[in-house]
Amino acid sequence: MTNAVRKEPDYISVEDYLEEEKTAEERHEYVDGRVFAMAGASEPHEIVAMNLAAAILNHIRGRGCRVFKGDMKVRLHLNAQDLFYYPDVMVVCDKKDTERNYKTRPKVIVEVMTEYKSDHVEKLFAYQQIETLEEYLIIDQDPENPRAWIYRRENGWQKEDGAPEGRVDLASIDFQCPLQDLYIMD
Repeated sequence: MTNAVRKEPDYISVEDYLEEEKTAEERHEYVDGRVFAMAGASEPHEIVAMNLAAAILNHIRGRGCRVFKGDMKVRLHLNAQDLFYYPDVMVVCDKKDTERNYKTRPKVIVEVMTEYKSDHVEKLFAYQQIETLEEYLIIDQDPENPRAWIYRRENGWQKEDGAPEGRVDLASIDFQCPLQDLYIMD
């Protein structure tokens, strides 16, 4: 990233971030003027994310929603700070969400994690501020220990088992899928 128009040594404007991200060789998340390179994903991570995105895509086709896998940013504006994250899977159903390079009104966000890491807490708080978000699903990428957790907006935010009875259940888009199917590698 260039040093153009920075308020402090590590600051970059939203406009510069968006412009530079269009041609960047690696993806970067943006938190209040600071840019953070994202680490590459492991094979199990990509398999889980792709399997879930494909299953959701097949389910929502023709219903006015769109599914994005990994390369579409979500933009948030919290406490006078701009944030851009790259969710692993995101479902957008709001016709007002028309930006080409990022989305602001997702219905579902999914993160695939190495384990139920503490860094999900930062994103959990941020994502819960999105007025259109109904579900935030976290899936463990480990095929030896398939697990999922979900936060649903129901009288506030409630944490639940994300795969009761071995099925991922996203009620907001009327979607169900066997958890084990997300780990299929061939």
